[in-house]
Amino acid sequence: MKVKHYLRTAERRTFEEQSTVASMDSFSGLNCRGGTDFGVPKRVVQFAEQYDWASSLWQLGDVKGEGLRQEICNFWSDYAELTPKHIKIGYGSMKILERISSIFIEHGTKVLGCAPQFYGYVIDIIMSGANYKTVPLNPKDNFRFNPDSLLTEIEPDCCLVYIDNPHNPTGQLISLNHIEEIVKEAKRKDVAVLVDEAYADYVGKENSAIGLVNRYDNLMVTRTFTKGYQFAGIRVGYGIFSPEIGAYYDKIDHPLAIPGVGSALAKEALLDQEFIPALRQRVKSVKDDLIKGLKERDYLIAETHEACPIILLSHKNPDVDLWRDLFNKAILTLSPGGFMNLGKNSVRVNIPTKAEDFLSRL
Repeated sequence: MKVKHYLRTAERRTFEEQSTVASMDSFSGLNCRGGTDFGVPKRVVQFAEQYDWASSLWQLGDVKGEGLRQEICNFWSDYAELTPKHIKIGYGSMKILERISSIFIEHGTKVLGCAPQFYGYVIDIIMSGANYKTVPLNPKDNFRFNPDSLLTEIEPDCCLVYIDNPHNPTGQLISLNHIEEIVKEAKRKDVAVLVDEAYADYVGKENSAIGLVNRYDNLMVTRTFTKGYQFAGIRVGYGIFSPEIGAYYDKIDHPLAIPGVGSALAKEALLDQEFIPALRQRVKSVKDDLIKGLKERDYLIAETHEACPIILLSHKNPDVDLWRDLFNKAILTLSPGGFMNLGKNSVRVNIPTKAEDFLSRL
């Protein structure tokens, strides 16, 4: 068969080593590996309770996301002038990221990112045949993002710069000024920039690169309902594109983007004005207590935003297998195998709903 030749020898890395996955099968302790259950918007719950599942589920509904696009425009109206044409809907933001790869990446093209960063999309970059080049974040500098290091690596032979903001796995927020510096430099070199804002609901609209899309035609921003709104099982995401890039996206997109019920639930989530501000306060309170307790126990915490529900936790001893150590204490975390540029003494922790649930196990 005429399979792409680079796929014949490429090896797909996963988020976890097989030995780690096997250990998880019998786990019954505190799960800080994936999403944290801080609840869902009341409007979504009420809508689901009143929804006629028996008959409506079989109807198409807003599968093209037309109503959802308009609601997204309304949601951002106090911050960015958007039209439905700016917005692309997808089955989770990961599907939109895959479409972006299809637009820009060919075998051998260069994609620039940092390390560590969200490996789910990095896998797609590599499996698309790209030459993925990273700027390592320095653990001696608390894994703090350094925009100058990335700026110097942007060259005309690069097809795409990928940034996740807030950053995964540290949870740190890259300032909008730094994002704009990168977008400006990339535009000067005729390079596209992708800013993945999966965790951005936790840090406020004013920090979003969506406000820059109308000023820079080389910028794309992706968002998801799977983190802040807890839509992990429903899978709804969207991207904000300049008209130029959006026209290319339309050529490869599927006309029926998401299930109709997902579109309806996402609209209700956006209309719940109280949920996200309250969520940020809850996460901040728990995260403050957790970080305080971890530092008292002499653990290292990478640069992070106060309300983003993830942290990069490290042991001072580089020889300590921190994932295994915490697993033995009935705490499940995301192992460093899911990220580049991390040693075995580091793990990503999703913030639990109560800090004491984590600290008491230590």
